[in-house]
Amino acid sequence: MSSEKETPPVKRPAYFVWTSILVGCLAVMAVVNPALLTNSIADISKFFYLKFDWIVMWLPLLAFTVGMAVALSPRFGKIRLGGKDAQPEYSFMSWMNMLFTAGIGVGIVFFGPIEALWHYYHSPIGIQAANLPEYQKVENAMSLALHVWGIPAWSLYTIGGLVMAYFMYQHKTECTPAAPLQYAFKNKKWAKPLGITVTAVAIISIAMSVSSSIAMASTQISSGLQIITGMGFDTLGWKLIVLTAIAALYTAGAVLPIHKGMKLLGDATVFLSILMLLFVFITGPTHYFLSTLVVSIGNILTQTVHHSFELYLFQNRDWMVWYPMAYWVWWVTWAPFVGVFLAKISKGRTLREFIFASILVPVGFLVIWFSVFSGFSLLDTVEGTGRLAEIANKGDYEGTFYYLLNMLPLSGFTKPLTVVLFLGFVVTTVTSAAISLGIMTSSDGRRENKFRAVVWSVLMTLIGYAVIFTGKMEGIKAVGSFSGFPFVFIMYLWFAALWRQLNRDVPRPAETAPKEE
Repeated sequence: MSSEKETPPVKRPAYFVWTSILVGCLAVMAVVNPALLTNSIADISKFFYLKFDWIVMWLPLLAFTVGMAVALSPRFGKIRLGGKDAQPEYSFMSWMNMLFTAGIGVGIVFFGPIEALWHYYHSPIGIQAANLPEYQKVENAMSLALHVWGIPAWSLYTIGGLVMAYFMYQHKTECTPAAPLQYAFKNKKWAKPLGITVTAVAIISIAMSVSSSIAMASTQISSGLQIITGMGFDTLGWKLIVLTAIAALYTAGAVLPIHKGMKLLGDATVFLSILMLLFVFITGPTHYFLSTLVVSIGNILTQTVHHSFELYLFQNRDWMVWYPMAYWVWWVTWAPFVGVFLAKISKGRTLREFIFASILVPVGFLVIWFSVFSGFSLLDTVEGTGRLAEIANKGDYEGTFYYLLNMLPLSGFTKPLTVVLFLGFVVTTVTSAAISLGIMTSSDGRRENKFRAVVWSVLMTLIGYAVIFTGKMEGIKAVGSFSGFPFVFIMYLWFAALWRQLNRDVPRPAETAPKEE
């Protein structure tokens, strides 16, 4: 490792004070005039997407390339986070469970049955492409769904975690998005002010984006309770009651130690999601699911590069704005907090293990998940009743998962389990976000701060209220990705900081060998 002397600690900016005040102002606006907040954010978001589509679309592919270059490098892949004698704090399974639930959250359940339907109905290579045969439109829809949720998303998360973990464990820096920039470019005048700005923006963006997941979970749980009981749970009043109950759970999770709160929640949530997946796989059209899975894997291998560079010029731009690009920036927005949390739980892992596990294991699960749930919806649309597409096209996104279960046996048992699944995913996601925010705004930028984690939980809940109040899918995506715009550009600096420092720490053999006389 590097022999550079550690710089003496300096007083950190008062991140907690002024970022919490700013987010608090947004939270007040969310309560007073929620429609104004979400509509304004949606308008600004659309402008950004249309102007910077060329730099957004290929960023995830670049993140994947950087990650694989580090993992496969004989120089860098064997580096162990925390030093060569460091040991992992968690078993591989618990580590993966926490990693997965922190990075995906309630989104896979919310979007699972409807993601491919959106691409089938709205993308330029779906039903709008009149010259394509039906099987090709269906295959394209599934290919786009897995491109959005698969390798690109987890490549961004992995780079965020890798960069922060490497600098925190190998060079004892803060666990913040700024630390890699300030350390790798310590001699640059711009590094310190940019780092302060980056950390502040990251704190705000995390609070904003996670609020969208809170809103999604609240609406889905309320919708599920109404479908199960037939009572009027799907009203604003009940959604707010559900929101309050969820908030109490993830606030408690943020206060508990990670090994007691987040670890147990992650293990239970992943177990339940696997149980639900197996049930639908076995009781549904199993042969069709297997066939869809094979085709999906083939499309990932052959279409990832094509999708990453396709901007669909002179075609429907609304689809580009609210599907691929909104998702990309949403993932970038989450990269700082997922990165902080991954860094916190990954001590003792080699860089190769970290990268391969963080990308390949979650992507493998998601390929199966979307092949089953989105695949079921496409099959019902093309050869079945068309009921799921009808429900989704009417805007009942949160109810689609429950209606899918109605088509299978034992729905009276599986629908309540789905409510619990929604609850588990959102609690684990927001818990990890609150912990990350507590770390980033703590006095040293490395340790958890329970009080501050609770404050962030409350503020995220209030912003989630605005999204619930408006109830627009565009609002959910816009709030989720809005403050991540700066990180589209910061990601490029992260790549440079990581590569620069790795080459400093592990010089090439030719550079260290003694010169011949």
